[in-house]
Parts: sequence; structure tokens; C-alpha cells
Amino acid sequence: MIARFAQVRADLAVRYGAQSQAVTFLLYEELVSMRRLLADDSRCAVVARRVGELGPAIQSRFDTAGVLGAERVLHRTVATGPTVIEFDRDHFERAYRARLGASGRRAVAVTDRAAALRVLRLGASYLYVVDEEGVLLVWPEPRDVADLTFGWAPGGPRPADRVVHPMLVPERLRATAAGELVVVGSPRCVFVVANLKSGHFRPGSECAAQVRSAAMRALRIDDPAGIDVFTLPQATAA
Repeated sequence: MIARFAQVRADLAVRYGAQSQAVTFLLYEELVSMRRLLADDSRCAVVARRVGELGPAIQSRFDTAGVLGAERVLHRTVATGPTVIEFDRDHFERAYRARLGASGRRAVAVTDRAAALRVLRLGASYLYVVDEEGVLLVWPEPRDVADLTFGWAPGGPRPADRVVHPMLVPERLRATAAGELVVVGSPRCVFVVANLKSGHFRPGSECAAQVRSAAMRALRIDDPAGIDVFTLPQATAA
């Protein structure tokens, strides 16, 4: 499987460029696939080694191509240690309150692995927020994993009814981390692949620790190495 991914990656590099989003997406897909294999056989040294290689390779691409575009500042840091970010209440009420009501849904608090697997489809991507109490909240609607990479593209499609991260915490509008995550593996052994890609809360790299600790508690993951968290560079405000 590793050789097959390498061949496809080489073909994409020729067609789109070695630093293209197409190659980044494939690397992300490979990481999810390797994590799935590792869940089946944790002793497979070849797969474990490849997982160790993929993390830094993907992060380096996030560092150079994953920056969120500058926009009007609608968030502020209200606490540190850990960082707590608050979204603008007036803007939320104007732009997102009606959308939240029309959706007929609310974010689900993930408190244990069994409950999580009743809500989350293994291998699918979900919006998440870690709130100021450290609770992992997910929007119970899967997204295409391609959004994890192609969602960076400036001017990309923005459906009028799209869900945004403040809609997961409408009461307090506060987060210690926010982005997208994929739960990979099996009911017996799970891993998490996540990022901090939230254009509304814009969490810094220090927020990765909050994702990791929240996922470890919620999904009963003992080893922090079982959770990949990719960070994005911070853009300056317009």
C-alpha cells in the first residue's frame, strides 16, 4: 500500500506539481489509511515508521500553503494558559443565529468512545470545537475529507447554509481549539487526525495541546502519539 501511494503521489506531482494541494490531500489520505492499518496491527513497524514520516511532511505543507486569508477580526483572546478565544456576539447573532435555528441540529459533546462511535463515522471528517471547559464538541454531520486540504483555497465555494465553528458553541462563543477531525480505526483501537483550521476562531499552534488532551479524554486514548494535530500559520488582520 505504501508503494501504491508513492506511485500515485509521483503521478500527481508530475501533473500538478510536487507542492500542489493534490499531493497534500493524498498525503493526508495516506496518513488516515496508515492509521487504520496501525489500529489493526499496532506492532507493524513499517506502518508505524510511515506514520512517523507523514506527520512532519504534512505539517510542512500546512506551514507553507495552509495559511488562512486575512479578514476582519471577529475574535479576541480572553484568557491564556490555556488560550481561550471568543467570537463576536453581535456578528454571530446577525450572521449565524438564524442559520443555526434552520439547521435543526446542535453540536454533540463527545464524552466517551462508545458514545462517539454512535455519532461519528470512522474515517469521515467532522467540524469540532473544544470549549472553554475542555469538552470536545462535534457537529454531527460528516464532511468530505478533501475539505481538510482543498478548503484552504481562497475564493472557494461557501454555501449559504454552511456550518461554521461558532455555531457549535452558540451560548458562550468561546473555544480553546477548533478545526476538523477524523476518527480512524476500530471500536477497539482509535486514532485521531485533526487540524486547527477555523477561519472564525483562528486558534494558534499552542491550541494543539487542547485538541490532544480533549480527544484523549473523550476517546480514551492513552498515548498522545495516537493523535495528529496540524496547525496553520496565522494571517494578519485586514
